[in-house]
Amino acid sequence: MSLLEFVRHFRVTGWGWYWIIWFFGGFGIAEAIGLVKNTQDTLSWQLWGLEQVDFAHPFEFAEWTPVHWLMGMVLLSFVTWLGGHLIFGIWH
Repeated sequence: MSLLEFVRHFRVTGWGWYWIIWFFGGFGIAEAIGLVKNTQDTLSWQLWGLEQVDFAHPFEFAEWTPVHWLMGMVLLSFVTWLGGHLIFGIWH
């Protein structure tokens, strides 16, 4: 089976392949390099910097900044949508 036949086997459009390659290639490779070379180069570390997370007291909700709350709610909403969308096919 040729590569073209393999790709046509799946019901994925050109834009679909773009998203799949971007996610695993762009994000996945960059995150893996960050994990191996320096964990401070990962996406999570950058988000923690924006949120100003205090790792000495991560569960002291009274100390969370408004940015921390906002990013947490946005991330929770996104993960909920993504899970329902990709797993169950809803919200399409």
